[in-house]
Amino acid sequence: MDSRVRFSWRYVIIGGYILVTAALLSWPYRSPFPLSALQEKVWQYGDLYAPFSFRVEQEGSDAATAPTSPGQLVFRRDTSRHPTLRKVLDSLSRHLSPEEAHVLRQAFLYAYRYGYVDTPLPSDAYGTALLHYAPQIEEEVPLQALVDSLRLRQWLLREFPQAKPLWPLIKSSFPPDCQYDPALTQTYLKTFSEKPDTYANIIQKGQLIIRQGELITPEKSQSLQSLALAYQESHALHSRLLRFAGTLLLISLITLLALWYLYISQRLTKDNTRTLALILSIYLFTTMLAMGISSIESLFTLQNIPLYHLIPLAIGPMLLAIFFDDRVGFISAITISAQIALIVPEPVEFFFVHGLSSMLTVFRLRAVQRRSDIYRAIILLGLGYTISYLGYHLYRHASFSLAWEGLLLLYINAAICLAAYPLVYLFERLFGVSSDISFLELLNTHHPLLRELAQKAPGTYQHSLAVAILAEAAASEIGAHPLKVHVMALFHDIGKLKNPSYFIENLAAITQGAISNPHFHLTPKESAQLIKAHVADGIKLARQYRLPEEVIGGIQTHHGTTLIAYFWERHRRQNPQATDEADFRYDGPLPRTKEEAILHLADTLEASTRALRDLTPDKLRTHVRQIIAQRIQEGQLQQAPLTLTQIKTLEEVFYKQLLSQHHQRIQYPAPAPALSS
Repeated sequence: MDSRVRFSWRYVIIGGYILVTAALLSWPYRSPFPLSALQEKVWQYGDLYAPFSFRVEQEGSDAATAPTSPGQLVFRRDTSRHPTLRKVLDSLSRHLSPEEAHVLRQAFLYAYRYGYVDTPLPSDAYGTALLHYAPQIEEEVPLQALVDSLRLRQWLLREFPQAKPLWPLIKSSFPPDCQYDPALTQTYLKTFSEKPDTYANIIQKGQLIIRQGELITPEKSQSLQSLALAYQESHALHSRLLRFAGTLLLISLITLLALWYLYISQRLTKDNTRTLALILSIYLFTTMLAMGISSIESLFTLQNIPLYHLIPLAIGPMLLAIFFDDRVGFISAITISAQIALIVPEPVEFFFVHGLSSMLTVFRLRAVQRRSDIYRAIILLGLGYTISYLGYHLYRHASFSLAWEGLLLLYINAAICLAAYPLVYLFERLFGVSSDISFLELLNTHHPLLRELAQKAPGTYQHSLAVAILAEAAASEIGAHPLKVHVMALFHDIGKLKNPSYFIENLAAITQGAISNPHFHLTPKESAQLIKAHVADGIKLARQYRLPEEVIGGIQTHHGTTLIAYFWERHRRQNPQATDEADFRYDGPLPRTKEEAILHLADTLEASTRALRDLTPDKLRTHVRQIIAQRIQEGQLQQAPLTLTQIKTLEEVFYKQLLSQHHQRIQYPAPAPALSS
């Protein structure tokens, strides 16, 4: 029943996240200005640029009958030859100097960017042309954007005067891709005259509509009203539903890919709903930040600068890398950037700049050892922004005339990402989990529990230090969490604080070398119960001092369900028919993570190796192999996600570490006797 409940909650969390995220991302854009502004005489807001192309409707009943100047030309544009022309361009460039090849490429871009027509264009023509790509596909472009052979030659002489000898090559190699069609032009003119358009003008995306402080003339007011109307029409109920459905499909796919990867890489288990909720909450938090920045940008659309570069996308991957590791941060950088790219005006640029830079940053946070690592990650993020932004724009525009203010916004973005540090504390408290930063704080040996352990149970304290070193080295070799397992080892035996004298490692220090074993006055069963109790006592102390759940898990599982063999054998000698073995076993549970399994083995090996006499390398290797094989045979590691290869690696690491801890020293010579005078 409990597993079915967890199963349902897992899908509720995933489904709820997908629905909420899709709703956020498909939320309709608001008008970039309040409609009350149309009643004012002066535009009080910032410079307003058109966020998309729209038509301006003429006011009044005469609009439908007002004559318009039908000066539109119609061309058939064929772009199918562009790939072939690019190959011709590459072939020619190989036979030219670098400077000439650059001129040739620029000429190619200039000629075919909007259209290269086969008929001369009037130099003073103002208006639009209609480009037909297919029977149902057409595009309206300004006449000034088109290029004919005269304009192409004038551009060449103006931009590259020294390249005049290249003109014959350019003219012969680059044929027009727009053919004038007089029949279509006449058809258009006839239709235009019979059904006059109620729209007299088209405002292109990015075109300035009105400046701050400018008078709102009737013409400006009509443009603003048409923009507000275009917002309403583009976000009708039918369009919103379709937009939501498409967004829902994309977010479902993105979420599936991310979670699937985390399950396969064993960074997420099916029964750990808390971890799942934490990961998806950070995804949702980052998306909400992006929506907030986008909302602010819509209020300032008004400024022709890429404010979407202020979206602190890297916060999400940084938080996940700190809480988990670089793999979780890496997949989140890919998926969150793809998700947020849906709402920005330049999605490809956003993915390359923000996605790649976030991927670069999380590798610096794979193991946070000090607070300065976060600052180094921010510096690396700024470097990633610089390289990706410059690289993308140089690739796209082949020029240094790019929007440098975008790079400044990215540096501000990197500074905003410093908020990841306090956000770690917030998510820790909300979800009851711990990050590397919390584990770093617990490394301090002045922690009250560790200080008390060193005073009251010095043997246990030394044992814990040795186990921590052993476990950390093992975790580093198999890709587990070294810092986490080190802290788990430091606190795994704190339960012995209640009765330190009942544990053999503390007897010599407590009794000052005297022989006083308290177990001599107890039955084997009583002794076993006292020994077992240190696990429950440790859990109680850990909860009292609010230690992380991972540390509590290490305390619970560091003995698994192993047998307290010494007292069980004593009990059997006294009671040959005894069958109450369960009273001499730890209560468990078994180790469930790599870190818990490493601690379980390291604790056993460190303690048992101390009992060996006349230790040699061969004897130690055999001992390590036997202990690990025994734990596997008993089923102590059956719930831990360890492969046979990893267990073999652990065996080798434990052997080398124990050999270095128990190395022999040379015998120092006795001091020479003093000479009598």
